[in-house]
Amino acid sequence: MTAPAASPPWYSRWGNIAQLCSALVALIGFSAVVWQINEARVRNTHQELHSQLSEARKVYMSYSEASLTYAQFTGPDYDALMRNHVEYLRYQNFFSHMLYAYDEVIGVIRATGDLHAEREWALALQIDLEPHQRFICHMPDPRLIETFRRFMRDYIDSVRKDCQSFQPLVEQRR
Repeated sequence: MTAPAASPPWYSRWGNIAQLCSALVALIGFSAVVWQINEARVRNTHQELHSQLSEARKVYMSYSEASLTYAQFTGPDYDALMRNHVEYLRYQNFFSHMLYAYDEVIGVIRATGDLHAEREWALALQIDLEPHQRFICHMPDPRLIETFRRFMRDYIDSVRKDCQSFQPLVEQRR
């Protein structure tokens, strides 16, 4: 006959429970680390968007300042511009600056997902672009539009579809 099996000592039963508790503590610790990493990522993304919005606002403020300094370009007199090459170049730079400012602001706002703010800025862009439609239709170098984000290129292209009633811009050299 075989001898009855000896029962395991009391501490071996507690050893299994200790291993389970250690695994549970490790799982909780690992979950906490993953949560902290995710929170840091979200915080960094938020800070980056805030920084980009701040920079976009600075660009827009620069455009606003230019529109006060060069108020004659906000409602351009193309006949006068076509007679003065230097002023025409200034106007082209003013117009590029305006597009760049709106491109920056609307681009950042799109990244935030704020549709209401995006509609407001799109309306402001539409209002600011209306006096410049003749120039948009007859830009000296349409490649300028390719330097902007897709939504701005699409918007300018939609404006350019209605150009039949606008006379070409012809510089009058002295």
